[in-house]
Amino acid sequence: MEPRDVTGRPRRPLAVAALVAELRATTVDPAASQALRDAAAQRLARLAALTDDEGHPLVPAAHPYRWWGLNEPTRSEVPLRDRDRPVVLSGSALDQLANTCALQWFLGREVKADAPATAAQGFGNVVHVLADEVASGSTPADLDVLMERLDSVWNGLVFDAPWKSAQEKDQARAALERFLHWHVMDRAGRTPVAGEHGFDVTLEAGDYAVRIRGSMDRVEQDAEGRAYVVDFKTGKAAPTKDEVAAHPQLAVYQLAIREGAVDEVFDGRRPASGGAELVQLRQGAPKKEGGDALPKVQGQEPLAGEWVSDLLATAAGRVLDERFTPSTGQHCAHCAFRASCSAQPEGRHVVE
Repeated sequence: MEPRDVTGRPRRPLAVAALVAELRATTVDPAASQALRDAAAQRLARLAALTDDEGHPLVPAAHPYRWWGLNEPTRSEVPLRDRDRPVVLSGSALDQLANTCALQWFLGREVKADAPATAAQGFGNVVHVLADEVASGSTPADLDVLMERLDSVWNGLVFDAPWKSAQEKDQARAALERFLHWHVMDRAGRTPVAGEHGFDVTLEAGDYAVRIRGSMDRVEQDAEGRAYVVDFKTGKAAPTKDEVAAHPQLAVYQLAIREGAVDEVFDGRRPASGGAELVQLRQGAPKKEGGDALPKVQGQEPLAGEWVSDLLATAAGRVLDERFTPSTGQHCAHCAFRASCSAQPEGRHVVE
């Protein structure tokens, strides 16, 4: 046959994968004639039957057993959690499961598919360690000393460019300066009693037992002898006033206090909870609360009602029943699993 010039692009790539895709599409195309659909199916069968000299299929994608979407969804025979044991959660996990996205929690925490730690997380870790050293007295409350300590580890953080490293270091200096001003000010007679205080308590939540493990950045004793929890934040965003009032992580800390999580640092006494707060070290306080020299502080009142227990029961139920359905919202913009999420166009099955 004489070659002839055909202007324009072919209707599909001239490759085996594209041919198989076209034949598959034709077999289920309601606009195609029955004869054409039968012919496409016969060609697929012939391609699927082709093998090399050792009997290996040459076009395995032509066989229906390789076609994604034909089989029913499967379920693991091994449950994710043992129903006879308490469900282990953290405060941040509770927030994800109950308020944000259960699928994001599953893929990040259980599948371990989260992206590696970022420079922003490294920034937060360094600032948290230095804040704890000041609280414990192992490092003096002096900005120059803290910056020397910061310099000794800063080059270990990986940034996209030198200018970004310099910018973030300036932000770290500002955060530490705000922390020091906050640390030395009178905060309604509160005094530090523990830093990076680990805890492990089991709580009853409806029909479930939930084991909460975590670490409190700082525990303080207020003038009335109550325990007050401080959680330092180094992110660029802050929750709203209403979100802080129902902040799961702060609430879990307060529940843990009720269950004896801080008894050891209160000389064996079971203190009442005086509340908890987020201290936003990257963000300056409003002018009426001291301005940019102080961090933005967002407080949560002592717990009232059963809303935290309800959240724990919701989270535990989703884990035990393995109901990891996606929930869309602002968190989707920074989610690492958009391409695997059925709630997003790019994550849906091609057979849907």
